[in-house]
Formats: sequence, C-alpha cells, structure tokens
Amino acid sequence: MRGYTLMEAVAVLGLLGLGVSLSAPTARRVADRALVVGAREEVVGGLIEARALAVATGGATATLLGSPPTLRIDAKMRDSSPRVRMFDHRVALILDKSLDSISIVFDGLGLGRFASHTIALERRGARAAVVVSSYGRITRR
Repeated sequence: MRGYTLMEAVAVLGLLGLGVSLSAPTARRVADRALVVGAREEVVGGLIEARALAVATGGATATLLGSPPTLRIDAKMRDSSPRVRMFDHRVALILDKSLDSISIVFDGLGLGRFASHTIALERRGARAAVVVSSYGRITRR
C-alpha cells in the first residue's frame, strides 16, 4: 500500500512542476506589465505634482531625463529646492523624437506652454505611455 502512495506523490509533483513551467512566461509578462504601469503612474503623479506646484507658486518646470529615468520639478519660488523623482531602472523611459530630456513648463494657471510630448515606458515587450498635450493635459495610454 505504501508504494502506491509514493507513486501518487511523484505523479502529483510531476504535474505541479509541469504546471509551474507552463505558467512562468505568463507570470513574467504580468510582472513586466505591472512594473510598466507602476512607472507610468509615477510619471503621471510627478506631472500632476508639477502642475499643482505651478498653481501654488506661479509656475514650475518638469524635466524628464531618459537615462537614468528621472523627473525633476523646479518651482518659480526662490527658496524652493528642486524635487527629484527617480523611477524604476528596470523600466526604460523613452522620450518622443529620440530626445535625451524634455522640459514641460507650466504657468501659474497650471497650463503647459506648447508642451506636447509622448513619454513611453517599456520592459520586455510590455509598454505604456503618457501623452502631455500642448496645454499640459495628461492622458494615459
């Protein structure tokens, strides 16, 4: 009777191993997509912060650097130090027109001044984007 139990355990472990090996690529794709969407939300949050700071201080500039993925926010106040956000280095930040950096200037009303840009985030085929319109409106893609 003990031999049958051992054979059943081996069969169950074999099936579990097969199931895990088949689901690993799917799990990796889901993890990559989660990292990309998380990085996109960090970019959106930083741009929203820059707009709010522009309204509070009379203007602000958000500068995105592609490598390393960084967002720097400079307000028009004299005493304010720049706010810097570093993004997950496992996600590539791709700026439109193959630029190394872009600057989005927000005025005192929170409007961007001719700031039309597309910011893409990629990791192993997973992709998300943020589009900033010419007046500073932020759209997720």
